[in-house]
Amino acid sequence: MKKEAAIIGFIVCIAAGLGVGWLIGATVSAPQTVDLVDQIKSRGYLNVGTSADYPPFEDYNTTTGEYYGFDIDIAKLIADELGVELQIQDMDFDSLIGACSAGTIDMIAAAMTDTAERREQLLPSVTYVTVTQVVIVKESSTLEIEELSDLQGKAVGCQTGTVMQNELEDAGVTPTTYARADLLIQALVAGDIDAAYVDGPIYTAYADTEDIKVIYSTPSEDLALWCRKSTPDLMYVINGVIFDGYQEGTIQELLLKWF
Repeated sequence: MKKEAAIIGFIVCIAAGLGVGWLIGATVSAPQTVDLVDQIKSRGYLNVGTSADYPPFEDYNTTTGEYYGFDIDIAKLIADELGVELQIQDMDFDSLIGACSAGTIDMIAAAMTDTAERREQLLPSVTYVTVTQVVIVKESSTLEIEELSDLQGKAVGCQTGTVMQNELEDAGVTPTTYARADLLIQALVAGDIDAAYVDGPIYTAYADTEDIKVIYSTPSEDLALWCRKSTPDLMYVINGVIFDGYQEGTIQELLLKWF
């Protein structure tokens, strides 16, 4: 029941968004130049950066040695469209923008919120999914808040380099930051912090195995895939895959699979 409650708003936002046409917020128009796409096809693989500690978006199976999750499946659709293999580079979340800007990776698929600050550095795709952010605590906690500033003076954790970190700091909260989401959840469960601020699906991923609950949630925010501003040819392909995925129902199937 906890899991169903956590995701119902998430799925409703997707359905409502399709109804009003937010998916085409960034027009899918032909690129002026074709450069990176030719390089990708020539080398035979798409190099995607992610932070594989964020189920159900991206995770790593230590037994099989495979990456998996919603974002990984989206990246596979893009690689298939290009006719190449998918290569994943796993790194800390706050290293992704620098890696993409430097050309170490072709694109980012890491549940990254579309913000004006990130748009100054990279080129975002059309929205491919929306999520809410939530403040979570242990089930036994009596902590209650009405806004993020109510967390001032509390031990609050979030992942390094995320929108959640920025929002906490803007609210006058000095968070303890963690490189990976699994370390953040471990700290919460162990009692090292009073609360954690995460994307809603992260709560969903852990709610069935950990005694945690939501005490605060935000309105939904848009997530985007990202590439360098100098590679609009790749973004043209990415946006086309997202658009076709919703038109043909492929992405809806992935939403049901992972959320």
